[in-house]
Amino acid sequence: MARAPRDARPEPPPRRRPPSALGAHFGGRIDPFTSAVLVFPLFLTYQLGILGRGGSGQNGVDFLTRELIELCARDLGNYLGVLGAGLLAYAALLVILRQYGRFNPRVFLPMLAESAFYAGTMGTLILFAIHRFAEVMPQLALAQVPLADVVVISAGAGLHEELIFRVIGMGGLGFLLAGITGPRRAWVFALVLSSLVFSLAHHIGPAGEAFTFAAFVYRTLAGVFFALVYQLRGFAVAAWTHALYDVYVLSLHG
Repeated sequence: MARAPRDARPEPPPRRRPPSALGAHFGGRIDPFTSAVLVFPLFLTYQLGILGRGGSGQNGVDFLTRELIELCARDLGNYLGVLGAGLLAYAALLVILRQYGRFNPRVFLPMLAESAFYAGTMGTLILFAIHRFAEVMPQLALAQVPLADVVVISAGAGLHEELIFRVIGMGGLGFLLAGITGPRRAWVFALVLSSLVFSLAHHIGPAGEAFTFAAFVYRTLAGVFFALVYQLRGFAVAAWTHALYDVYVLSLHG
């Protein structure tokens, strides 16, 4: 039997193809850094939108814009300059991340499609649940709003309410309680409490809606839904789901 040459080496295993943008998107929860990149269009739409509306329509939990206005000394030129600088930084970041393979712009469309699917099914599921088990139907106080204003209001709600109630509220509370109750119980408690606070916030303040049990239950379940999306899929999907759902609801009542 002929012996193999001493310098013969085993063939290297075949290289695996990198996952497609769709496969990579659904391969796990979107990381916070990528989420921050993906929600920037919501931020820009909202910031420019409330500027076009003369500052009206500002989201109730939007503390960022208030601080930004004060930072710009309430000067329109300064405000636009900050937004322009942010847009240029965003574009430069996309180019750099693309070159180093840290971000694929193609994930935006799968994320948008996924969020649109959740937004389209959420209301139907929640209405069915509360009608089936509580035998009530919510009558949300929705005023007629022009389509352009609908987009601005929805972008602000999706971005800022998910940031406050899910990222900071639910995520922060879950982190603080994890060492006391354990991660799983802390996550469940944070989900329930943040959803209750999310619903209650819509009935507080001069612009708050008159309290009804059905509307409160409906928004609490909506908060639970958004919280599940945030926990399983990340901030970007939750924010876009919230924004697209608000566009859908406000457009129907426009």
